Amino acid sequence: NMKKYIFLFPFIFVIISLNIGAGTSKPKIDNSFVNFDDGYVHDEELIENKISELRADQQKALLSGTFDQLDNIILEDALLKAFDDLEGTRYSFGGDSENGIDCSSLTRRIYRSVFSFELPRISTDQIKEGTIVNRNDLKPGDILYFRPENRVNHTAVYIGNSLFINASSSKGVILSSLDSTYWGKYFIYGVRVEKARIVN
Repeated sequence: NMKKYIFLFPFIFVIISLNIGAGTSKPKIDNSFVNFDDGYVHDEELIENKISELRADQQKALLSGTFDQLDNIILEDALLKAFDDLEGTRYSFGGDSENGIDCSSLTRRIYRSVFSFELPRISTDQIKEGTIVNRNDLKPGDILYFRPENRVNHTAVYIGNSLFINASSSKGVILSSLDSTYWGKYFIYGVRVEKARIVN
């Protein structure tokens, strides 16, 4: 009988090893959520031109602009300053630090910095915080809602002259433009969070 059990030991060991291996295997990562805009080609010349146009429009508004235009300049500059603090931060799905950040965390941090307003953590909850606006009616600070490749919910923050602060999965935190072919294609609508704009 003992010989029979000794003969079976190698087979029992193999079965146990296989079961342990199956229980500790790493789950597969859905890369569609990690690299959602790998088809995006960043056009730095376009961005630089848009910034120059924005600055030129600001100069004109400072000379003869309305109160709303002057208010927009203040907000645009505050948004650009908030962008400067985060520019180049790499994209990390679920991240919320200088080591890596995702789109909803970026949008949340921008709102916290510029408006002292706390947005929800999830992008689909963020876009429920305000009223929908179309592209022609966008104002500085509006949340932009995209569906890249029609499979991922993506938010960003509008500055002006088509520019927005963006946590791109392929480029990190950058300025992008709605006039780019990629982002123009997947833009759904803007969201204005009026309660964030109320001065306490």
